[in-house]
Amino acid sequence: MSRRAPETCRLEDQRGVAIVIVLWVIMVLSLLISGFAFTMHVETQIASYARKELKAEMLARSGIEVAKMQLLLHQQSAADAGYDALNQDWATNEELYVNHELGDGVFNVKIMDEESKMPINSESEAQLMQLMSLLSVDPSDGDIIVDSILDWKEAGDLHRLNGAKTDYYMSLSPPYRAKNAPLDRVEELLLIRGVTPELFHGTPATDKDPAQPGLADLFTTMSSGTVNVNTASPTVLQAWLGLNDVQVQAVLARRDGADGIPGTDDDLPFQDTGDFWRTANLGAATSPVVQGAVDVKSSFFTIKSTGEVGGVKHTIQATVRRDNGTIDIVMWQEIKEGL
Repeated sequence: MSRRAPETCRLEDQRGVAIVIVLWVIMVLSLLISGFAFTMHVETQIASYARKELKAEMLARSGIEVAKMQLLLHQQSAADAGYDALNQDWATNEELYVNHELGDGVFNVKIMDEESKMPINSESEAQLMQLMSLLSVDPSDGDIIVDSILDWKEAGDLHRLNGAKTDYYMSLSPPYRAKNAPLDRVEELLLIRGVTPELFHGTPATDKDPAQPGLADLFTTMSSGTVNVNTASPTVLQAWLGLNDVQVQAVLARRDGADGIPGTDDDLPFQDTGDFWRTANLGAATSPVVQGAVDVKSSFFTIKSTGEVGGVKHTIQATVRRDNGTIDIVMWQEIKEGL
C-alpha cells in the first residue's frame, strides 16, 4: 500500500490539472461565443437601422413628389390657378401631408411659399431700416446691420459709414472675405457684421413677450422678385411695402377671414393685385415701382418632407420653381435623424 500511494497522488494531480484545463477551455469558448453573439447582435442592429434609414429616405422622397404633384395640380385648376393662398390644397392637404402611411412607415410634408418672404437681394436701404425698426433692433445696431448688408451685396472695397468690407472680416477669427455680390443663400447673413444668431433665427414666445420672427423667416434668395400678398406675414407687408398698422389690419381682416387664422375655410384671398391695393386703401396713389413689387401668385416653394420608419427619420428640404406646368428643383438638402 505504501508503494502505490505516490502513483495515486500523481493520478489525482493529473485529474486536477485536466479539470483546470477543461474549465479554462470552457471559459475561453464561452467568451468567444459571447463575443461572436454580441458582434452578430450589433451587425443585425446596424443592418436593421440601415434598412429603416433607406426606407425613411424613400418615404421622404415620396413626400417631395406628392407635394410637387399638388403644386402642379393647383396650377391646372380652373378656379384657383390665378393665385396662390394658404387655404388651398397645395398648402393645407392634411390627408396627403400629415402622417401619410405608405408601406411600413409614414411621411409628413409641409410646403412653404418662398415668395411670402422679401427678396434679400432686392431690398433697399429704406426697407431694411423699416425692418430693423419693426424687429425692435437698437438704432445704432440697426445702422451697422443695414450698411453691412448693403456692403456685402455690392462690389468694391469702399464701405458705408457703419458698414464693413473685407478689411473688417479679415480681422476676425477665422478670417474671411466679403462676398461683394448678391447672396446665394439666406444663411450668408450670419457672416455679415451685426447679424446675431438670435436676430437670424428669431426668438420664441415667453410669458412676457410674443414670438419674434427672424431674418430667416423674412428673407429669401429664391424669388421672382415680388412678394405674394396672400401669404406674406404682417411684418413683410410693413417692411416691403411700407404699410401702416391700419392698412395691415385691413388686409388681414379681408384675407384671413373672421377667425383671423390664415389657411382656414373662411379665408378670402386676393385674386388680383388691384383687389389688394383697394383693400389696403392705396389704389392709384401707389407708385408703379411699389405696385410691381407684389403679386397674388408664386413661383418658388420650399418643400420639407420627413419619412419615418421604426423611429428612424430622414428629412429632405427642397426648394422648387414652378413654371408653365413644370417643376424644377433649385435647392436640395438632406437631414438624417437617428433613433
